[in-house]
Amino acid sequence: MKKHSTLLFLFGILTFSPVNNSYAKEELTVIQTVSKDRRSFVVAKGIKDGVMKGQEIIFANDNVSVVCKAAEVNRDFSLWVPVDHTVTIPFNKEDIVSSNSTVYGNVALEIAADPSLTPDINYNEVYKKFRAQNNWAIKASYNKGLTQSSSSVADEKNSSRSGYNVTLEYNYRFLPEFEMSFGARMDNEVYRIENPELDIPTRRIMGTVAATYHFVTFSDNKNNFYLTVAAGLGKSETTVDDDKSSGRVTLLPEARLGYMMPFSKSMAMVFEGSVESLSSTETFSDGTEQTTNILNFRATIGLRF
Repeated sequence: MKKHSTLLFLFGILTFSPVNNSYAKEELTVIQTVSKDRRSFVVAKGIKDGVMKGQEIIFANDNVSVVCKAAEVNRDFSLWVPVDHTVTIPFNKEDIVSSNSTVYGNVALEIAADPSLTPDINYNEVYKKFRAQNNWAIKASYNKGLTQSSSSVADEKNSSRSGYNVTLEYNYRFLPEFEMSFGARMDNEVYRIENPELDIPTRRIMGTVAATYHFVTFSDNKNNFYLTVAAGLGKSETTVDDDKSSGRVTLLPEARLGYMMPFSKSMAMVFEGSVESLSSTETFSDGTEQTTNILNFRATIGLRF
């Protein structure tokens, strides 16, 4: 009898050895009985079937799977309990369930390889969670000239430049940290000379492109700082008394430091401080060409939606 038990034990080792079983052994099993507290159950598989005490197997039906350990084993039957002690047995007496003989350490690989054991993935939903949603932004700015130089015009010591800007941007958020923005911007500025007193207005319309890095992943309820580098190209028009000049203006570069403060799931306030370099080349009606380089500081408030 002892010799017979030893042979059965060796047979069990060979049958369930990970070396000899490269793939999971899946079978249908009938639940013989379930305990009243639903913490254990019995199946008609024992030592003769290669089951050993302490062995781990996945038992599953159409709705749920449970990793269980063999608590007691005899020749014909085995008692199983969940590895997770907080789990109650989801099966009933005489239920037919599938059993997977893969050791627990390899279960994840087997399940991932079998599409029937995993639900279909909605990649659109995963992509939405991976990045924040695209959005629009409208911004209003006040700008102050820091320095200015113009060809064929002497610099005025008693002068200043200030104005306002309105920008509409579309922000494409291709990663939580990174986004590209495409916008249209309208500027109204006044270059004011005190002696003699003279106001020289300038209007610009530009298309802009910008790249932004968010220091904290943007979500519906988190604030974050961000850094933006932008460039632009457009048209500029300046009026001196009744004489107008017009031409091309280039924004290159603009550096912004911003702060985003969401106040709902779909809207956020933005606050920015930026320094920008503008260069315009304009031609007067008499054919005279003038190049102006400006360094501005801008303070901006806006709304994303």
